[in-house]
Amino acid sequence: MTVFQSFLNTVNVIPHIKNGRLKGLAITGEKRTVSLPQLATYAEAGLPGYDPKNWQGILAPARTPSAIVTRLSGEVRKILDMPDIRERLVNSGMEPFHTGPEKMAAQMKSDYAETVKIIKTANIKIEE
Repeated sequence: MTVFQSFLNTVNVIPHIKNGRLKGLAITGEKRTVSLPQLATYAEAGLPGYDPKNWQGILAPARTPSAIVTRLSGEVRKILDMPDIRERLVNSGMEPFHTGPEKMAAQMKSDYAETVKIIKTANIKIEE
């Protein structure tokens, strides 16, 4: 038996957990995922406060007019609200949500700052 630890996107491992080839230890988020309800959250597994996030977004070039960004955002919201799309995403381990351009930009800035802090705290250096 091979044992290893990895942090993976739920979408990529659900089939392997369900068929018994991988054992999930914990999942991010405040609540368990519908597609793997037996899998504990990090807090339930004894790591309260540890909640790394994995998100996807749609980006546009830097100087895209705000009217186009607003329209694109609205169309993405409509797509995510379609029952068949939502069901497919949930069944694949995703929890679809829409924040809009401003909140997405704030999330990206926050995540960037957190990553920089981790790199500096851990004194991580690039080796050539």
